[in-house]
Amino acid sequence: MQVTKKTHLQASLQNFIFTILLFVVVGLIAWLSNQYELKADWTLNNRHSLSETSQKLLKTFTDPITITVYADNDSNLRNSIKDLVELYQQHKSDIKLRFVDPFAVPGEVRERGIKVNGELIIDYKGRSEHVQDVTEQNITSALQRVARTEERLIVFLEGHGERTVNNTSDHDLSQWANLLTSSGFKVQPLNFGQMVAIPANTSVLVIPSPRRKLLPTEINLITNYVDNGGSLLWLLDPTIPLQGLETLATKFGLTVQPGMIVDPISRFLGVNNPAIVSVTTTGYNTNHPITTGFEDYLTLFPQASALIVEPPEDWAEIPLLTSHPQAWSETGDMEGNVEYNQETDINGPLNIAFALVHEGLEHDEGAYEDENGNEISDPIDATDIVEDIPVNDIEKTREQRVVIVGDGDFLSNAFLQYGGNVDLGIKVMNWLAEDDVFINIPIKTAVDLNLDLSPNTAIFLGAFFLFILPLTLISIGISIWLKRRKA
Repeated sequence: MQVTKKTHLQASLQNFIFTILLFVVVGLIAWLSNQYELKADWTLNNRHSLSETSQKLLKTFTDPITITVYADNDSNLRNSIKDLVELYQQHKSDIKLRFVDPFAVPGEVRERGIKVNGELIIDYKGRSEHVQDVTEQNITSALQRVARTEERLIVFLEGHGERTVNNTSDHDLSQWANLLTSSGFKVQPLNFGQMVAIPANTSVLVIPSPRRKLLPTEINLITNYVDNGGSLLWLLDPTIPLQGLETLATKFGLTVQPGMIVDPISRFLGVNNPAIVSVTTTGYNTNHPITTGFEDYLTLFPQASALIVEPPEDWAEIPLLTSHPQAWSETGDMEGNVEYNQETDINGPLNIAFALVHEGLEHDEGAYEDENGNEISDPIDATDIVEDIPVNDIEKTREQRVVIVGDGDFLSNAFLQYGGNVDLGIKVMNWLAEDDVFINIPIKTAVDLNLDLSPNTAIFLGAFFLFILPLTLISIGISIWLKRRKA
């Protein structure tokens, strides 16, 4: 191509226009980068994104949230907290974050009870929660506590050899109680030797497998609580009788079938004990809020009883958990090779848990009367309570809910973390306490970032990086050097 003055001018003009357009595009990209932010998390398990639990919880908040961080001017501390809170702000734009130097406002620090540098306070609708160890797990737990509009008191019956909420033994319930507390519930043991009645503000009474028989007065207090519309979680064990609660069983039309459920399917899941019942996809009743969306979970029930519930007409019952059809209730010896006996055993599928709803009885929450007909606002302090406590007939709108489970081990410290047991336990309690908005919020928020290595693996990795890899690289270098020298 012949270069003329005209073509040279055209080429120069094109280059000039291209340069101008290039600068314009770069400027627009720079401006857009300041106006808009696009983030992508490509890490394994999305560890730099907000968990599903936290995202679902944020959807329950209707009003703005204020997070106040009391941290000094250390930029590393403030930036780490800011980055974490920004994950929440991406899903709820009206979360207000402000930093306060605690050394500049000592009076405010004392008034708000700040104890450590970097502590934050979450304020929502006049309620507040403190977080000292700032992690997603702790912030989400605090948000769940502050989201509950009313106190939810969960009372655990004690004094008869029950599983307790204060002990850390394998068969006790302390881990579950701690999770309930972090979720916003108030947990309290109930020993009738120390309290003369069930607290009036009780949201749910838990009967965790009594080992010794209850006194007639205690049975009357429990049955009157149920008659008065109280919600109940009753955990049964196949090796333990009802311990005087037969009257309560009659109210619900409950029959505990003889024997212990044997699940031959469990061995395919790596469970060697045939008495451990596994409930999978087909065993969940997806028509109930507790088990809706539970199809991908596996729950384990050690030593479970099969239940039959035929309540009165004003109650509605729904089976929640059902064993595999190949399971059966073994009425014979559980030692050795356990096999199904058509003559004595009960064939599956068998129901392990029921949910019951009663809408026919309406009354005033926490309304009790003493023997003189005087209303007792707080039965804990009452001293003149007779065995048959009458209740008044002031209307109450909340429905009565009951869950009966033929196993108490699935919530124990030894088995709580297996499969979906922990989520099932929290969902059951949210439903019983009528906190339906929290039922579908899973409990686990923290991604497991720990790398657990066996001693042999740790020794091998140390030797590889300290000796094998350096020696290999040195050998390769010497080999290449020798070849080049010979050449």
